[in-house]
Parts: sequence; C-alpha cells; structure tokens
Amino acid sequence: MRNEDISLNKTEEVFKALSHHTRMEILDLLDEREALGLYQIADELEKNLKTIAEHCRRLTLAGLIEKEKKGRDVLHRLTFLGKGMLTIARRTKELF
Repeated sequence: MRNEDISLNKTEEVFKALSHHTRMEILDLLDEREALGLYQIADELEKNLKTIAEHCRRLTLAGLIEKEKKGRDVLHRLTFLGKGMLTIARRTKELF
C-alpha cells in the first residue's frame, strides 16, 4: 500500500468518526470537561453505556480521543487532532 493510500484511509476514518451525532456530542462534552470515564459520558449524554463504549472505541481508532488509565478508571480525553477536527466541525456548522 502506498503512503498516499494510507493517508487517504486515515482521513476517511477520521471523517467517518465525525459523521455520527453521538460521537460529535462526545467530542463536545470532552472539550468542555477535559477527561471523563465511560460511565460519566453515558450519564451526561443520557445514553446506553454499551453504545457510548462503541462510539468511544471508534473515536479512539480514528485518533480523535485517547484513553488514560487512572487507578481503576479509564479516562477519555480529546487528542490534538480531536480538538482541531472539532474546531473545523463547529466552523462548518456555522455555515448552515
């Protein structure tokens, strides 16, 4: 696989991750609150824990959020890429 193909695949993965409203809500929440566990995210967004876990998994694979283990808890936070893409998404939303 060529480097351009890898780059395009990664770009596609990032945009797919951004294409679901629940994942956008998770990014917004992590931008406001910095680092949260799955239970906190599910509670805040009033969504099923299993659903939130799957969305966070996809966001992690896309490089938009990262996990940090704190004792028994696993916290999720925005990455540099996640913050940048969230800014782009917000600016795009303003156009509509």
